[in-house]
Amino acid sequence: MHSFITITLMFFISISGAALAAGDDIIEIESEGSYTMEANSSVDIAKAVAFFTAQRNAVNLAGRYFSSQSLIEAYTLEKDEIYSLTARNIQTQLLGEDWVTNGEASTYRVRIRARIEPSDFVKAEMEAIKQEKQEKKESYREEMEQPVSAEIDPGKEIAVAYRMLRENKWRITMIYLDHLEKKYPNWDRIYMAKAITHYNLREPVFMEKDLSEACRLGNNTACSDLRAIKTLHGHDFGLSIID
Repeated sequence: MHSFITITLMFFISISGAALAAGDDIIEIESEGSYTMEANSSVDIAKAVAFFTAQRNAVNLAGRYFSSQSLIEAYTLEKDEIYSLTARNIQTQLLGEDWVTNGEASTYRVRIRARIEPSDFVKAEMEAIKQEKQEKKESYREEMEQPVSAEIDPGKEIAVAYRMLRENKWRITMIYLDHLEKKYPNWDRIYMAKAITHYNLREPVFMEKDLSEACRLGNNTACSDLRAIKTLHGHDFGLSIID
């Protein structure tokens, strides 16, 4: 069943409907996100992931402009973690939502308007530090099992995966991502994170499969990677044919 996530950014930068005013670095952005669910899947999860997708893409855009003026850090390894946590707490307004049905699959689409400022990123950094300290208190057994909460919070949950990737905890990250995949089966970001993990574990066959799944779900980066990578760690890419 072909299912996908479509993300369309329609943005403008405005302060009081115009441009950035002196000393006021707030950006308002309109963005869209979607999530495709199959029969008997959770509507709440579809809505949560689509909404977070719209938020995260708005944050990506804001972060590009803020970092260019050094209003926030030019994040490197921790970028996905910080941006995901930032997206959870920005001010948003719902502009529209609808469902598109194709056979047994239904795609939920949402459009939002987000209001973002540099302090949102600072708050996310503080939250990341707090969560990292909390995780260090976990027992070895808890760390290895990597349980996933029943609470639907895609931004917080994917941030945990990014943090473990940053800490080079490859096997533990894969366990956690496998749990997330069961909870959010059609979320392209999970497969992209798994592809990075498989790369670091020197498992290119599984990496290619994850990129293929992310591409199928509409992730343009995954599709570009599949077209560009020819061989890796002795494996010939070409399992997936991308038009």
